[in-house]
Amino acid sequence: MKFYRFSFMILILITLGMVCQTNFNIDVNAATYTTYKTSSGGSLYTLYLDLTTTSWRRGETIYFDIGLTVNSFGSGIYDFHEINLWVLFDDGDSYSVSGESEWGSVTYEGGTYESHWSFTPSQATPGLFYLYIGSDFWEDVGWGDPYTDDGWTYMVTIYVSDPPPPSITHPNDKTFSEGVTGNEITWVATHDSPDDYYIYQDGSLVESGYWSSGISIAYTIDYLLKGDYTFTIYVWDDFSQSTSDSVNVHVLDTTSPIIDSPVDLAFEENMTGKFIEWTAYDTYPESYELTRNGDVIESGAWTNLTPLIFTLNSLKPGTYTYCLTVVDESGNSASDCVQVEVIATAKTENTLIFISILALISIFAVSSVSKRK
Repeated sequence: MKFYRFSFMILILITLGMVCQTNFNIDVNAATYTTYKTSSGGSLYTLYLDLTTTSWRRGETIYFDIGLTVNSFGSGIYDFHEINLWVLFDDGDSYSVSGESEWGSVTYEGGTYESHWSFTPSQATPGLFYLYIGSDFWEDVGWGDPYTDDGWTYMVTIYVSDPPPPSITHPNDKTFSEGVTGNEITWVATHDSPDDYYIYQDGSLVESGYWSSGISIAYTIDYLLKGDYTFTIYVWDDFSQSTSDSVNVHVLDTTSPIIDSPVDLAFEENMTGKFIEWTAYDTYPESYELTRNGDVIESGAWTNLTPLIFTLNSLKPGTYTYCLTVVDESGNSASDCVQVEVIATAKTENTLIFISILALISIFAVSSVSKRK
């Protein structure tokens, strides 16, 4: 038997369909490759291969038929029985994938025995190989049935290529406010042989896993703080091919600072040690501005939760409005105002009365001198 004579070959059964009864519905436009043979008993027969294409892609299943047709029986021959059909792939080096059909028979001239096959090229399948077919059988002559082994017969050269790499959707760039939830980037990749994926945030790996064709790959980005980010995904197939996509994310700070509200103040003139103290909070503090009755009197940088203290020395009697405005890095601001009343002391009031009396005396004195003239 041929099986034993070719036992030196490495038989790698890679998804070879070898069930004769199953109809694979080979394309009616499939090409037929033939070779003509003569049996040991003198019968004429044809080995044939029906194949739709000689350009195969890895990961795609190829269906084809091989068969044996009896053109004419030799003298005294009544049938072919225990027919066994074979397929061999060989790239002339080390590649060898072979398999055999179930046994069959042909009992009349013009009769055909056919076997249906399938094969799925894998990543290990070479880019070019040769497809051979062969058969062995006995012929019925009533005694001493002659045995035919036609060896391997070259039929066609097969060219194998990788399928296109995975395809992937391109989500829109995203903008949202820091602290707002429900934000994610969702990609959908498609391919017949998906493998794994990797997501990078500004070049650093943040997630990896395996993906399925047509199923969303969602990555949550609620954790991001204010700033600009780039997320890039790489999806790979079983043939070491990848496709990537990048999404830019802009996270806004829309939260205004929080500032406390000191109580209004009232004190007498010339009292010292008086001040206003504000405390403000923001994740991204930047600058402040202090006004008095609308005029800017001080500005600078502020630090989160560090008190801002402003002294109130040397104020004249009167009412003043002090307003502090704090601004964060994104331009969000908050303000608070404090009313300050400076009260004149009693000594000051007496001094004013005395000055007024002196002024009146001076006026009377001037009037008297004028009358004498």
